[in-house]
Amino acid sequence: MHIHKPQKIDLEQIYPCPCPRKRGKLKPIALTDAFGCDRCSLLFELENDGYNLLQLGGIDSQRHVWQWVGRWKAIREYNQHPLLETVLIYIASLLFFALVILWTLNLKSAFVIPLAILLFALLILIIWRLLLLRSHNL
Repeated sequence: MHIHKPQKIDLEQIYPCPCPRKRGKLKPIALTDAFGCDRCSLLFELENDGYNLLQLGGIDSQRHVWQWVGRWKAIREYNQHPLLETVLIYIASLLFFALVILWTLNLKSAFVIPLAILLFALLILIIWRLLLLRSHNL
């Protein structure tokens, strides 16, 4: 398998738009380090000394970033769903379903209350983490 290294994005060149819906062309915007698509009207900015292309605006709030390796390769931003957050979401979901099953079975066990407290603590941590990530994106 051949691994392509990221290439520096040339401001004088026309690239295909990384947005797969419209198949437009990215054209440089004069006197800026940015590109504009002629079909989807999205704007893109150069980052990381010209190796990353960052989408500006759009419908969703996620930061879409690409690198040019002969074609656009999407790269993951550091602030999009880190591993700890994903694991916490899965654990909280499992605890929630366990709690629902215990309540539907009407079991009066000693660990239902600590399980509920742990569930709500994890949910508060996840919500806090998501709010913290959102504030860094703005």
